[in-house]
Amino acid sequence: MLASTTPPSRVSPPQIAQGLRIYGELLRTLRALRAIEPGAQADRLERHVAGVYAAGMRTIALRAGGNVRVRDDGFATAVRGLDAETQRAAVRQERVAEDASRRADAFILGSLGAGLALLLLLGMQLARVRRRAGVVEAEQRSERRVGALVEHSTDVVAVIAPGDGTIRWQAPSIRRMLGRSADDVVGRPLAELAHPDDAAAVRRASDRVIAPKCSHAFRLRHADGGWRHVEAVAADRCDDPAVEGIVLSMRDVSQRKALEDRLRHQAFHDNLTGLANRALFEDRLGHALARARRDGPPAAVLFLDLDDFKTINDSLGHGVGDQVLRTVAERVAGALRAVDTAARLGGDEFAILLHDVGDAAGAREVAGRLQAALAAPLELDGRTLTFGASIGVALADGRTGVEEVLRNADVAMYSAKAHGKRGVAVFEEEMHLRVLERLELSSELRNAVAAGQLEVDYQPIVDLGAGRVAGVEALVRWNHPTRGRLGPVQFIGLAEETGTIVGLGLHVLRVACAEVHAINEERVGPAPLHVSVNVSTKQLQDPAFPAAVAAVLAETGLPAEQLVLELTETLLVDDREEIMGQLERLKALGLRLAVDDFGTGYSVLSYLQQFPVDLLKIDKSFIDDLHRRPEKAKLVAGIVNLGASLNLQVVAEGIEEVAQAAELRAMRSPYGQGYLYSRPVGASALRALLAAQPELGSLADAA
Repeated sequence: MLASTTPPSRVSPPQIAQGLRIYGELLRTLRALRAIEPGAQADRLERHVAGVYAAGMRTIALRAGGNVRVRDDGFATAVRGLDAETQRAAVRQERVAEDASRRADAFILGSLGAGLALLLLLGMQLARVRRRAGVVEAEQRSERRVGALVEHSTDVVAVIAPGDGTIRWQAPSIRRMLGRSADDVVGRPLAELAHPDDAAAVRRASDRVIAPKCSHAFRLRHADGGWRHVEAVAADRCDDPAVEGIVLSMRDVSQRKALEDRLRHQAFHDNLTGLANRALFEDRLGHALARARRDGPPAAVLFLDLDDFKTINDSLGHGVGDQVLRTVAERVAGALRAVDTAARLGGDEFAILLHDVGDAAGAREVAGRLQAALAAPLELDGRTLTFGASIGVALADGRTGVEEVLRNADVAMYSAKAHGKRGVAVFEEEMHLRVLERLELSSELRNAVAAGQLEVDYQPIVDLGAGRVAGVEALVRWNHPTRGRLGPVQFIGLAEETGTIVGLGLHVLRVACAEVHAINEERVGPAPLHVSVNVSTKQLQDPAFPAAVAAVLAETGLPAEQLVLELTETLLVDDREEIMGQLERLKALGLRLAVDDFGTGYSVLSYLQQFPVDLLKIDKSFIDDLHRRPEKAKLVAGIVNLGASLNLQVVAEGIEEVAQAAELRAMRSPYGQGYLYSRPVGASALRALLAAQPELGSLADAA
């Protein structure tokens, strides 16, 4: 009986399944390795493992499919009945099968071990590759993060070559700053994009020694043609192989620069006119004086003050006044050179700095051009306005300071204004002495009332038809202890400027009412006199003035109907609503109101029916030459007729000749006053004059 020589298989089904899993894992590991780190070595290794895997699969398949026979008892039974030769052949086949089985088992078991070892090595390699890939990915993420920060940072980074400033690398965020791509600027010198005036700043930013030590400011051209203000800080990285240049971190500060410029302009310019303000003017004047001290040519300062601007501003409104000031600024600036400076110092006062003017004659010539420019009529809201200015000139030769030059020009301006409107005056030392004298006089005027130095004179107002005194005008006089007797022209304007006019005017009103009431009580004349007292703008603007007048009337006993308050034409057009209220309160006291110097100021014909006035006083300038100039006679006759038609009494001022009185009587002008009848006299002299009434009548008869 043949013995069974074929051993049972040492490979179990679980081992076969494990082999399949190992080879499958090998292939997956190789593919993952190739995905992370592709290359020829990974390709060769994958082909080798795939070949081993295929061979193992064939062997396992043979074993599993029974092509390699496994000996059992059925095999011995099958060959027992065969002849010897056939049995020998069968035994040989059995041995072949046994060898094949052993080889298959060995291959399978060996492949399992090799596969496990290879899988371990590949797993370790994969872990190393994955760690290296993680580092690379982290570096890439860091690079992307840095790139995003550079792209979206408010600063724009560039690398420039030292010396020539060629842009070697440029962050893409340059598009936000200059509207250009990085490729558009790389390779170009930074100076090519910079403003020509900023070449020095760009050179400093390109200098290895200077650049890192300070910040830099320059302008770069935008793609739209405009300029962007840039501030930059630099870092020298020329020795860094990764950079090899100067790193510039640039920031667009155009908006901040524009805001700074606006604030600076507001700090040194007048908001209404756009001209320089006092601070900027004084700064430039200081530089001009310093230059003159260094043997440079002298400069000149013109101080310009508008004539009658307050009347325009108050009568037509502040909007019109502002437009007038803007027009003056435009005309003044248009008449000057580019090197000169025009400034608005405040209100209606302007100053002009003329560089290299040479002498006073040159400054006068410029002042003449300014006068001509201002004289052109201004059409505004359907009105035609004309205005002029008084101009003072002071030379700035370096021997004086800023304040002194401005003061001298101001003094000269007041001198020009004192000699008539639209005048020009050059400063002289005597003017300064007069100013000092004026200041001293102002101080003394404050004490004049308390010291009893003010007296009141009276000029008669004559009934031209009857030839008798109907009233008087009260005129103040100052008995100065050292200067002698001063008329109102010498100090009333000063009182207006200093504000002492309110107290002074109330004193004159009290004295005049008291003295005229006393004369009327004495019945010196045939009828009670009325007394006219001048009222200033400041007095009428005082809310307490009506009550003060009422108190004076009560104190002195003068009947209200015997008091006439004289107002100027210009006063009536100032603050009409406020003035109207004051006039109505005064009229409620029972007194009368007169318009003084009628015809010399702004026309108030349209206001005569609005305001509660009772008398018109024709200015002396219309009475002069009345009998020799027919056109004047017609004008005066027109005013007389106007008064009659409006039921207003008319008083002609400044009658000095009998012929003038005759003309006025022929026009039926009811009243007149002037030197023909009497100069202003004190209360005692007035009593004597009233006693001589027949003499005034003879003057009327002679006329």
